[in-house]
Amino acid sequence: MNTASASNPPTPTPTPTPPRAPLTRSEQFITAAVFLFPALALTVPDGYSIGAVALLIAAVSHRIAARDTWAQQPPLPTAVKAVIAFMIVYALYWMGDAALRGEGLREFDRPSRFLLAAFCLSVFARARIQQGALWLGLAVGGIGAGGVALWQRMIEGIPRPSGFSQIIQFSNASVLIGLMCMAGLLWAMRLPTDHNRPNVQRTLLIVTLIGGAGGGLIGALLPSTRGAWLAFAPALLIGLWVTGSLGRGRRLMLITATMILLTTAATYLLSTASTDTPPPGNTADTTAAAAPEHPLAPAVRARSVELRLEMWKGAWQLIQARPMLGWGELGYVSKTDSLGAAGVIDPVAADFTHAHNEWLNVMAKKGIVGATILLGLYLSPLIVFSGVYRRGERDRREGLAGRIALPTAGLIFTLGLMATGMTQVNFNHNIGVMVYAFMTAVLVGAVSDANESRAS
Repeated sequence: MNTASASNPPTPTPTPTPPRAPLTRSEQFITAAVFLFPALALTVPDGYSIGAVALLIAAVSHRIAARDTWAQQPPLPTAVKAVIAFMIVYALYWMGDAALRGEGLREFDRPSRFLLAAFCLSVFARARIQQGALWLGLAVGGIGAGGVALWQRMIEGIPRPSGFSQIIQFSNASVLIGLMCMAGLLWAMRLPTDHNRPNVQRTLLIVTLIGGAGGGLIGALLPSTRGAWLAFAPALLIGLWVTGSLGRGRRLMLITATMILLTTAATYLLSTASTDTPPPGNTADTTAAAAPEHPLAPAVRARSVELRLEMWKGAWQLIQARPMLGWGELGYVSKTDSLGAAGVIDPVAADFTHAHNEWLNVMAKKGIVGATILLGLYLSPLIVFSGVYRRGERDRREGLAGRIALPTAGLIFTLGLMATGMTQVNFNHNIGVMVYAFMTAVLVGAVSDANESRAS
């Protein structure tokens, strides 16, 4: 008997990780739709609607294709179920409130999108999605948004470009896309590399994401809406948090900060150069194109801060009068008109149909009950993203730091949209509802524990 070999048994050979099964056709369809949604959102007319329809069709297709094995799939995490539940509750409460107040089918339209997004999320959380498709879609969407804004500003002579949507919503969506592209750098910079030759694919992805970030910021800043700037505050805090926890965070922080400064400076210079000389053509036409949301656009822009304060003053008075359930859409319009006629608030401020603040608007129209539901609609995905981020942060010692890219993008997106809601009511616009509902479905679905491909 060989005592040496008995006391020192050979080290077992590690079992190789089995290759990942290829995506099914329905999962490939979902991945393609995940690319299309951000890529088309701001670059073509009704792009966010086209992308959302693609996501819905892909979700239905996968649900049908996986019907035989659906019951055997693991249950969704509790946090993901909470997101789905708040989407459904929000939609039903808003539509039920509109029905009880006799506000007509028009007020059913926007809330109903959350029902569709909830269905999509329930499917996406059980499917495998290649996250590279999302990052590439965001990059294309950011480049497209910046390109559209530059074309309208420099070629068409529109002083405040708005793409193909309402100007403030275009700016808000652009900044969110640009900032999420920065989170995508966490994924791209940690892709596997071949040390024997340059990794051209990784370099191209990094350059494309940087272009998407710059384009998104240009699309946000050229309209000069100012509210989009509010999204930078939470993004900066999240960026400091993330980069501080990574070994090479300082380099990424330097790249990101430099890009923000250069983009901001370039956009400021373009804005200054363009406003010195009026663009050619009919001034009234270009003003209307740049700010179609109000017929008194020039006067409103000159007094935007003053008028917002007046709107908030009126909304607060309505909240105090009926705090629990609010006044509804029609009641809000009627009461603010009365406040304007009585001289309590500026008559121009009374002409707007919302309070230009998400929380004051909801409390005035839907009361404390509605505000609580809205809070859940925001907080539930934040809980998902923060939990996945903490798990991904622990994985960074194993070379899986790219896993924190998706939850980082989710935190930036949700908190950024909440920040822009301080001076605008995003959910009073179709684009605001569609972008939040379906982007949340994509991001939460992609980071769900039931999703096996969040690091791919």
